[in-house]
Amino acid sequence: MTKKLEIVLALIFVGASLAFGGVQPLGYSLVEILVFVAVILFLWGQKRRGRIDLSLPVWPFIFVLWVGLQLLPLPRSFVAGVSPAHRLTSTWLEAANHAGTWTPLSIYPDATLLALFKVLAYLGAFVLAAHMFDSGRRKSYLITALILLGCFQAGYGIVQHLLNWNKIFWVTNPYDFWVATGTYFNRNHFAGLVELAYPFTFALAFYCYELQSDPRGNGSVEGHGRGSESSWGARVVFYLFLAVIMIVSVVFSYSRGGILAVSFTLMAMAVLTFLKVRRKSWGLIIAGLVTLALGFSLWIGIGGVLHRFVNVSAAEYAGTLNRAMIWEDTLHLLRENLILGTGLGTYGVALRPFQTHLVNLFIDHAHNDYLEFACETGLIGFALLSLPVFYLLMRMVISFLRDRRRYRSAILLGCIGSTLGLLIHSITDFNLQVPANALIFAIILGIGYKAACVEPRREARERNRAAN
Repeated sequence: MTKKLEIVLALIFVGASLAFGGVQPLGYSLVEILVFVAVILFLWGQKRRGRIDLSLPVWPFIFVLWVGLQLLPLPRSFVAGVSPAHRLTSTWLEAANHAGTWTPLSIYPDATLLALFKVLAYLGAFVLAAHMFDSGRRKSYLITALILLGCFQAGYGIVQHLLNWNKIFWVTNPYDFWVATGTYFNRNHFAGLVELAYPFTFALAFYCYELQSDPRGNGSVEGHGRGSESSWGARVVFYLFLAVIMIVSVVFSYSRGGILAVSFTLMAMAVLTFLKVRRKSWGLIIAGLVTLALGFSLWIGIGGVLHRFVNVSAAEYAGTLNRAMIWEDTLHLLRENLILGTGLGTYGVALRPFQTHLVNLFIDHAHNDYLEFACETGLIGFALLSLPVFYLLMRMVISFLRDRRRYRSAILLGCIGSTLGLLIHSITDFNLQVPANALIFAIILGIGYKAACVEPRREARERNRAAN
């Protein structure tokens, strides 16, 4: 049952990614239904074995309760007193809020309910990943599917760039014509998907390098066959080649946030791995990876990419200027709704009364996930959502540096790179509002939580039991 559910979950996020990132109602609705069915099957399987075991952190459930509180009807006078957004939107959202003596904190309950279902689906994916991943098997269908998906998207994107081809299967992309977008309409979201996938190719290359350069000469480390040094070396080259392809695809997405996120992530993973092995040969391999990626990019041509960075601060550069104006209005919205927020999923509606720039446009996202979540859920909800993620990232880093199990530490390295990359990119974009990327991010957090927290805790209990 576990393997079948793992394959099902892998097919769900692969399908969501291929379906334009799952941004259309049919796409994310199917994702939610399938994840909920998978969770029910998982719980039913556990019940048949006689015990339902959910050894999970409490913080995701507290965040869900907070969002549920935003839907709870409260006295209208109280809500109007604590929510300036309610006062400003009450006249034109009165029908949506069903005017009466009671009203929820969310200024648009229907949008918050829709967002809550998405959060529940991501939480379900987190639960499934945390229970199905087992480092002892040294194999994960979820990781394999993510790498294959990243390779497909990267290859597809590079072809789009080389041929100036703006087709996504049979659909014409009306937004980005000459850049790599894969099966996404937005190049930044394509870059976000690749940021989630490529760290695992780097991590597996590091894993193979450790096996190849085992100073003890133990060819059966963690149950692997003996093999030859050349075979492990070939795998290192293979995985690094896949990493190069993915990195190059992000370069040709022309996503500045994506390029910066990949660069910082690569540096962070390089430092962590060097701290763990402290071998010059690994440093040379990393240098070769960077040189190959730069050489490949130069060979294809990166003039347009460099032009985007050169003009990043120019006043006439519309994209940069628009983001700055959106952030200015968003900060005004946040100051007025600092504690309780306006309701998850309500950013576009809530911003409208505070919108002093681009007033002819409906701004549905802040192009900064941190600001958007803070506005929608307030500082309370933002803390419940973000602080545990940063804490888990820290736990994964510590566990990677201490863990002597090579496969598990390699998977932790991949989780660290993916998490760090998306957190960096979220400063300038909204990848966490894209269902496919958010779902994969939740799965990676679930795997990281299992590898960094659950398995070491379980092993410590077993050692204590054996000692007693």
